[in-house]
Amino acid sequence: MNNLFAKVVRGVLASLLLVGMCSSCVTKSNDNKKNDEKEAILLVTFGSSYKRPEATFHNIEKNFREAYPKTDIYWAFTSKMIRKILNKRGEGPFKDIQSSKEMLQNLKAKGYNNIALQSLHVIPGTEYNDLKEIVADFQKQNPNIKITLGTPLMHTDNDMQALADILVKKFDAKDRTVIMMGHGTVHEANDRYTRIDKIFKKSNPNYIVGTVEAAPGINEVVEAAKALPSKNILLMPLMSVAGDHATNDMAGDEEDSWKTVLEKEGFSVTSELQGLCDYDEVVAIFIDHFKASMK
Repeated sequence: MNNLFAKVVRGVLASLLLVGMCSSCVTKSNDNKKNDEKEAILLVTFGSSYKRPEATFHNIEKNFREAYPKTDIYWAFTSKMIRKILNKRGEGPFKDIQSSKEMLQNLKAKGYNNIALQSLHVIPGTEYNDLKEIVADFQKQNPNIKITLGTPLMHTDNDMQALADILVKKFDAKDRTVIMMGHGTVHEANDRYTRIDKIFKKSNPNYIVGTVEAAPGINEVVEAAKALPSKNILLMPLMSVAGDHATNDMAGDEEDSWKTVLEKEGFSVTSELQGLCDYDEVVAIFIDHFKASMK
């Protein structure tokens, strides 16, 4: 009887030990899985030192958080000048903002094994292509980290058609001309502005796209506006945020601002100081690009 009892006890203890070992295996497996799937979203934009774009950046993050509620979200600014201004200022939500290269190293140090970047640039110009090189170098040095990069807003003709559809629906141009100011660049991607101008005109000829730092410039914009019947003009930025260019170069009172130049030509001008990413429908395009990069 005692021998039988001892055997039962040994059997129970062995079973408990086996269960304990299996539980440890499951826990360890789950822990490894968590480490392997530690994900971060890195939103990368040129940046701005103006106050108004902070609300725009907040709107972008809000939309991404709604789409990915369980994923950590971080920011990086590609403009060294803007980072320097914000860091020197030492206040506000982006006072310690870093470059994309610095943020990738920081996320690696935090243990993220899956880093998904989304470019918030409007066109695939110099800033975006520099970002692509940074991502490629990081991936080469860290092959065990999964890294993806979503494309800019106006990457393809389909993207530009989607953007044009949103803006034509949002801004009535029946009895006025809508002039949109893009940034412009020496990069070959500057052709996006003439391409989207043609796309706009297929929906409504009263839309004009120009750039502040490239072609078509303000002179071409004025000539295009003169060829249209309306003397009423709405100016709006074809930029992700309404920062320095929109506030001063587009809607400012300086002699060379688009508003002043057009008023001197006899036009009645109003300005819309909202960036493209103040509109949820536009941010949705970025999120679509982000999802596509993850596949």
